[in-house]
Amino acid sequence: MKDRIIKYRGKDILVHFGVDRCTHVAECVRGLPSVFAPSRRPWILPDLAEAERVAEVILRCPTGALHFKRRDGGWEESPPKQNEIAVAFHGPLYIRGDLHLFSSGGNVLLEDTRIALCRCGQSKNMPLCDGTHFHADFRDPGNISPQKGGSPAPIGEKNTLKITVEPNGPYGVSGSFILKNNKGQVGFQGTRTAFCSCGKSQNKPFCDGSHAR
Repeated sequence: MKDRIIKYRGKDILVHFGVDRCTHVAECVRGLPSVFAPSRRPWILPDLAEAERVAEVILRCPTGALHFKRRDGGWEESPPKQNEIAVAFHGPLYIRGDLHLFSSGGNVLLEDTRIALCRCGQSKNMPLCDGTHFHADFRDPGNISPQKGGSPAPIGEKNTLKITVEPNGPYGVSGSFILKNNKGQVGFQGTRTAFCSCGKSQNKPFCDGSHAR
C-alpha cells in the first residue's frame, strides 16, 4: 500500500496531500478553488484563504488524501462521535471515524479518520481505492436493505473501528458503526460484519463468499 505525502506550508496551516489516495472527488476544488487549483503549480496555496476555511474544506475529502496541521493554534481534526461507512454509487466504501486498518497478520497498515476502501477489487493500491472503478465497469448503486449483515449497535456510541484486510478475501470490520446508502440514509447499524473487496458479491456491499469461488 502506497501513501506518498507532499506538504504545502502556509503561514497558519500546513496541508498534507497523499498522492496515492487522491481519486479526484474534487471536494477541495469545489470548496476553495483559489487554494486548490489542479492546473496550477504548486496546486495548493494555503495562504489564499483563512486557515479556518482551508481546514473546513479539507474535512470534506472522503478519501483522506488531504489532511492538515494548524500552525495558528486553531482546532485540529478529531474522529466523529460515530463511525460512519457510506456506500458510494458504483464506487468505494467511504469510511469516517477512529479508524485502524490491519493486515490479516495483525500489523497496522494505517490509522486515520477518513479512508476510501476499494470495492471493485482492481485497485493498484489495495485496500485503498485509487479510482480504478471508473474504468473497470464496476456497478453497484449502493442500495442497502436494513436487514442485511452484522448485529445491532446503538447510534452515537464512540469507539474505534478495526478493519482487517484478508488476503484475497473480505474486509472484516469490528466496532460500532452506521452504514449509509448512496443517498446518505442510514440503512444499517452494527458492530461486526464483512464487506466485499472483490466486486463479485451478489449481496453488495457485504461479502457472500464469492471471492472463494
